[in-house]
Amino acid sequence: MADIDDLLGALAAKTPPALVALESQVFQGLAQRREQAAARRGMVLAVAAAAVVGIVGSVAPSAPAQAEPLFGVPQDAPSHLLAD
Repeated sequence: MADIDDLLGALAAKTPPALVALESQVFQGLAQRREQAAARRGMVLAVAAAAVVGIVGSVAPSAPAQAEPLFGVPQDAPSHLLAD
């Protein structure tokens, strides 16, 4: 009876080079699919967040706009009095 190690060694010697490189190609393909899935999930999450903000912003009542400067000169300042 032949030794199993000798049979496996002979089988490994007959392995074509394309099969040796196949494992790395499979793992690269799996990593690429994983990255694509993560990117797709991120894009879907961003679109969903934008849709929620847009819907809530259009449905929620808002106060009328006021034309007052945020960090500007107060209404009682002399520059406003001179400009009017």
